Parts: sequence; C-alpha cells; structure tokens
Amino acid sequence: MTGNQEERSDRFIELPARMVLTGEGIKAFQKAGTPVQRVLNREGVPREGLEAPRFNGKTAQKLVMNSLLEEICTQLPDMLSRRYQIISTTNLIVYAILYKKLSPSLGKMMFESQIVRDFNRKNPKNSIVDIKHVNLEQANALFQKHPGLFEKIEGDIRELVEARIQARSGIEDEDRQAMAMSLPKFLAWIDRRIWFLYYVIFQTSMRDQMRNVFAGMIARYLEHTRLATHLSHLVMEFIQNAEKAHFERLIVRAGMAGREEVDKFLRDAENRKKVIAAAIKTKQYLDISWNMNPERLSVGQHYRVQITISNYGLIEDDVRDALVRKMKTNVDGIGISDFYTGGDGDPDKLGAGLGLLYNSYLEDLCKQEGINYRCTIYPEPRLEKTTVRIEMAL
Repeated sequence: MTGNQEERSDRFIELPARMVLTGEGIKAFQKAGTPVQRVLNREGVPREGLEAPRFNGKTAQKLVMNSLLEEICTQLPDMLSRRYQIISTTNLIVYAILYKKLSPSLGKMMFESQIVRDFNRKNPKNSIVDIKHVNLEQANALFQKHPGLFEKIEGDIRELVEARIQARSGIEDEDRQAMAMSLPKFLAWIDRRIWFLYYVIFQTSMRDQMRNVFAGMIARYLEHTRLATHLSHLVMEFIQNAEKAHFERLIVRAGMAGREEVDKFLRDAENRKKVIAAAIKTKQYLDISWNMNPERLSVGQHYRVQITISNYGLIEDDVRDALVRKMKTNVDGIGISDFYTGGDGDPDKLGAGLGLLYNSYLEDLCKQEGINYRCTIYPEPRLEKTTVRIEMAL
C-alpha cells in the first residue's frame, strides 16, 4: 500500500502519436522546464503538446490521471497490425480515470454505508463524515508506525475480494481474469486517508463487519474494469471495418482488383503490402484519437472519454442505416463468446467477426452501471471521410 502503481510491463507503446496538453498540462511542463511542441490535434488545429514515434505508457497514464493530457491521436496507413498498441492505449486511459475516481468513490460508498453511520452514532465525538476531515499527515504517520499491520490488512482484503470475484456469476472468464489482475493495482491506488478510516473502525468490535463491507465495495468498483475490456474490443471491431473500407477504396481506385475481389485480394500478404504502400504514397491514412479534455467534456465528477476513428470514403446512407440497426441489436441472453461468429457464417470473409454487437453489449453494461454512453457513425464530406465516435462518461 505504497500508493504507487506497479510498473507497466509494456513500458513503451510503439504507436506514433501526437499528444495535446491541457492548459494545466502546459503550465506543468513549463514549470518543469520541459519543452513542448506545436502539434495538430484531431481536427487539424495547432496546439501545444508532444509528438513522438512511440510513448511511455506509464507517463501517459499519469498525465491523464492528473488532467494534464487532453488528446492522443495518430494516423496510420493500416491499424490492425497495431492491435496490441491500440488496445493498450485505450486501457491505460480508461484505467487512469478509474484510478482517479477510486478513492472518491470508495469514500462516498463508505460514508453512505450503514457501518460508518453506526460508528459515527456510537462515537459522536470522533465521528467522521467526509474524507477531507482526515488528516493526510496523520494517516501517513500511522502507516510508518504500523507497516506490517497495514500489509496484513491489505492481504486480508485482497483474499476476500479475490474470493468474491471467483464466486461472481454471470460474467465471462475474460472479465473475471481482468478484475483479478487489476486488484493489486487498485489497492495500491487507494488514498491512505481511506485506509486510516478503515483502521479506526477496524480497532472496534465492528472489525469483521468492516472487513466484509470494504471488500464488497472494492469488488463492486472492480466491475468497471469490464468497461475497458469491452471498449477495447469495440474499438478494434470498428477499426477492422474502417480498415476494410479504407483498403477497398484504395484497391478499386488504383485498379488493383474489382470491388467483388477485394476480400480475396487482401488475403495475400504481398497484396496487402502493396495497398499499404499506396496509402503511404497518396497520404491516405486511418485516424484514431482518444480525447480526455476535462475542461470541455467533463461534468461534475464524471470524466468523459471520447474515441474517434476515421477512414477515407463516405459512408452511404443505406449502409449507415444498416449499421444503426445492427448496433441496436437485442443481445439479451447472448454471451460474449457468441459474438465471435459472423452473421453470414463465413469466417473467411473480411470484416466478419463481432459484427458491432459489442456496441449493444457495452451499451447494456453502461446502463447497468449508470454510465452515460453514446456511439455514433457519421460522414464528413469536407474530409471525404466516415467517422465513428464513441463517448463514455465515467
């Protein structure tokens, strides 16, 4: 319980990126004497930020946590080959926000819980009604005085939460694994003032009750990790569809193959290289951006993530209507594993797979969690592009 996140195994994310700083981010970099650059944001507007062929995932996550980073954007001739890097970027952003909201959320749950209310009623002179009333220096001093005790407390909580995760019904193994793997990092990010409050009640006859209630709170919060998992899947599904449209446009315009032969043409690795080379030569790239602007997109304690994916080629009205209908598919009773089969049953057809059903699944999950979620597909005639925008307020 040092309050420090464990080292990321993927220290550098091999993704060329332009990073736009917030106003606070610019001030922080200037104060530290770190030079910033003029970079173009997703809309092509010059802003203050950084640009590099790769970036440090841990550093980027800290910038997001501290509201210093507004946007990460990249342009690539193809994106499926960067699947791991794109998923890592999506995850680091969502988890940064979850870490940031962790202690305030746990504090709110604790002060609204019956056990804390009972404690305050029995101890009116020592009642605590807000985490701000807990002195951080006093909490740090307690940790230094009893390090072994707090390690044991954390160990007990970890075991209880792990047992709850394993006993949880109605979730996929992938979700269960993500929750279990995330647990140590979430425990490390808990504000010491929360642990101080836990310790105060832990010293009373309410010890066992406090332990069980607190474990339940953490297990409940870990449910939000499912959002990162399925958001990443949805992003990759949209990228797969965008890349198919992107390549098809290049192939047909260059006369490499007829529209009906595109799928077969792209299954040849050498043909794929030719298409990527054509994209680079004509400067026609796929775009993806992650926007976390707290000044423009956030309301109250909610932090909105906005992911935008664009490809060249205007979506036709009938196609857009079909996608809207598909995204509204009723998925009641359908498990995630069922999404891996394409609607036409042809596993070789390019673009087969999840079929955008992840959108319906994610929409339902957000509704359960009380999270605002929206996904839109629209044409951008001025840019000759089709864009998908996913917005989620955590």
